[in-house]
Amino acid sequence: MLKTVAKGIFNTKESSDFTERIIKAYYNNQNKKITENNFNDSYIPNINESESFAPLNQSEKADLHSHTQPSKKELTDSKSTSHSPQIISIGGGKGGIGKSFLSANICVRLATLGYKVSVVDLDLGAANLHTCLGVPTPRSGISDFIHGNVSTLEETGIPCCLPNLTLYGGGQEFWQQIKPQSSQKIKLISKLQELDADYVFLDLGAGTHIHTLDFFIFSHGGILVVAPEPTSIENAYVFMKSVLYRKIQSICKGFEIDEALENELLQRISSPRSSETPFSQLVSFSQKNREVGKLIKEMIEATNIGIIMNQVRTKEDRDLGESMSVICSRYFGFSSQFLGSTRYDDAVWKSVRVRRPLILDYPLSAIAVNINQITDKITKMFIQDDKKDNIEKAG
Repeated sequence: MLKTVAKGIFNTKESSDFTERIIKAYYNNQNKKITENNFNDSYIPNINESESFAPLNQSEKADLHSHTQPSKKELTDSKSTSHSPQIISIGGGKGGIGKSFLSANICVRLATLGYKVSVVDLDLGAANLHTCLGVPTPRSGISDFIHGNVSTLEETGIPCCLPNLTLYGGGQEFWQQIKPQSSQKIKLISKLQELDADYVFLDLGAGTHIHTLDFFIFSHGGILVVAPEPTSIENAYVFMKSVLYRKIQSICKGFEIDEALENELLQRISSPRSSETPFSQLVSFSQKNREVGKLIKEMIEATNIGIIMNQVRTKEDRDLGESMSVICSRYFGFSSQFLGSTRYDDAVWKSVRVRRPLILDYPLSAIAVNINQITDKITKMFIQDDKKDNIEKAG
C-alpha cells in the first residue's frame, strides 16, 4: 500500500487519505472518469475538453500492483526506517525564472547541513538540472524508469558534488516521446515516496501541464518561483488557479463526488466573466452544497504554497513576493507563505557557466546568503528531530 502524502502542502502533521483515495480511484478504474485537461499558459481550460486517463489493462494492473505491494524485505526494512522522505516540488508558470538553479542550490545547502537529499529532474524533455549541479548529462533518467528500461528508480541516480546528494535526471527525449500514462505516473509517485532520503525535491517543468500539476499537488510541499516581471507574475497567477482547478478535480475523483456538482464548481471557478474570486466561488458553492463543499473547502485551505521571488533588484521587487502571498490566500484559498527573495547577482551566470553550484563557489555572495535563509525556513517546516542539531550548529 502506498504511503499517504499529507493533504496539505507544508502541512505534514495532519494525516489524510487524499492521495490514497486518488491512487485507488485511478487504479480501480471506476466508472466516473477524471478529466485530464490540456492546461495552457493563457487561462484555465474548457472543462468539457478532456483527455481521460487511459483504463489500466491487466498487464498494467499487474505491473502497478507489483510496485505498490511491498515485499517481505521491504516490510522488514521499513521497520528500521525512522521516517519517510519529505517530498517538495518546485514549480512556476514560466520558463527561465531560475527553478532549476534554486532547486540545485537549495539541495546543496541541505546536503551541507547533513541531510540526505535526492533531487529529481521532472522537466521531462528539457532536463538541465545536471548542468546546475556540475555533473555530465545522465545516460539514463526518469523517462527510462517510466518506460521500464530500468527496473528500479535507484538505477538512474547519480552522485553529485556531496556524498549525501543524489540526482535523478529527466532524460533528453522530446516530450511527446515520454507522455506517461496514469499507471506509470502512479508508479513513479509510489517510488519517490520510498527513496532513501530525508528530502526529495522535484524540479518541475515550466507551465501548467497536467503532469506538472499532479506532481505539485501530490507533494508534501509546493514552492512557486516567481520573477519580478509582468509575464512571470501573470503566469504564476495562472499556475495557482490551475493548481486549484486540478486539486478540485482530484478531490472529486478520489471522494466519488457527483459529476454534476464537480462540473458546477469547476465552471464557477474558471469563468472569466465572474467578478468574484475563485475562492469566493468555492465558498458560495459550499454554502449551497454543505457536505461536499465543506470537504473541498477544507482541503483547499489546507494546501499551503511557499513563494520565492527570484532575481530581485529593488525593495519593490521583494515586496511583490509578500503581495503574491496575500493574493494566493485571498483569491485561491491556499495558506501561502512568502519564503523570501534572492537578489540579482552576477555570480549566478558565472556559476552556471562553469557548471558548479553557486552555494559552494560563492558562499559569501548576497544570493548565497538569501538561499541559505530560504532553505533554513524550509527545514523548519519539515524539521526531523534527529537533524535539529545540524541546523543549530550551522547557524
